Amino acid sequence: MSASPVVAEVDFERSGKQIGQLRVPQSRDDSGWGTIPVPVVVVANGSGPTVLLTAGNHGDEYEGQVALLDLARGLRAEEVQGRVILLPAMHYPACAAGKRLSPLDGRDFNRCFPGDPFGGFALSLAHFVDSVLLPLCDYQMDLHSGGTGMDIFPSAVGHFLDDPAMQDKTIAMADAFGALCTLLLREVNAGPTLLAAAERRGIVALSSELGGGGRLNPGNLAITRRGARNVLHHAGVLEGPPEVGPYGAARRMTVPTLSHYVFAAADGIWEAEDALGAEVAEGAPAGLLHRIEAPGDPPLPLRYGASGMLWCVRHAGRVRTGDPVAVIAEPL
Repeated sequence: MSASPVVAEVDFERSGKQIGQLRVPQSRDDSGWGTIPVPVVVVANGSGPTVLLTAGNHGDEYEGQVALLDLARGLRAEEVQGRVILLPAMHYPACAAGKRLSPLDGRDFNRCFPGDPFGGFALSLAHFVDSVLLPLCDYQMDLHSGGTGMDIFPSAVGHFLDDPAMQDKTIAMADAFGALCTLLLREVNAGPTLLAAAERRGIVALSSELGGGGRLNPGNLAITRRGARNVLHHAGVLEGPPEVGPYGAARRMTVPTLSHYVFAAADGIWEAEDALGAEVAEGAPAGLLHRIEAPGDPPLPLRYGASGMLWCVRHAGRVRTGDPVAVIAEPL
């Protein structure tokens, strides 16, 4: 594949702390040589592993963005052994707009990997992350939450992997992050994600889900701030062990099949039966879909397809056919 047209205004091989931009070409009618700047921070010192921490993959997911902004301000080169690369607002146009999808082309950045160097902003930036940044890395973590549509039990999230040794390393890093839950799942359309791109390159990699609802939750932000630094401790970039949070060890959970998802069977307004974190039973009522176009009809009931903890709930009231309205996790 062709070399990336994205230009980094930092030197990834230089020691010290650098704050700069990735300049992604974006030609417009009034600016043929235009670029969109994406903030990047590099903190490097001595010898050690490289950790890439990203947030703002989706622009309406805020805990990771704020946690990495804090880390960008506070992390000092002299406390690092190795290299830390931070992209606190990776999909910058979506972050600036507070939207999940790109306001430029409607793309979901986390479904753009491995990208295309000349495919427009999102694909070009994804290609740079995949072909330039990931080959530098030993560890990578992409910080997510449920955005405006979902609210999710605070979790460090990994995929099921075919390599048992890599699976163990993934779970160990998730445990070190220190969220309420360490979760493995089979994700809907996982192949084009940043997590899958890192896994393909043999990097110890994680995603996360740290709340949502289109807001910045103070409790979830505290988990994210501590967790981001815990990943650096776990990797050996920062000295000392990860900090144990007030909730103790993370619960190890899994979402093993699509039967653990409840999908909306029609357009409507969703009325959930249970609160996030509740224990639910297979076959029990999950909630009701109210169809405004059929005022004489009763609401459509939906039921859980599995037993376990209600790990994810629909936050936005209005849903469309096929939207997940609940996701159940069970012990790993």
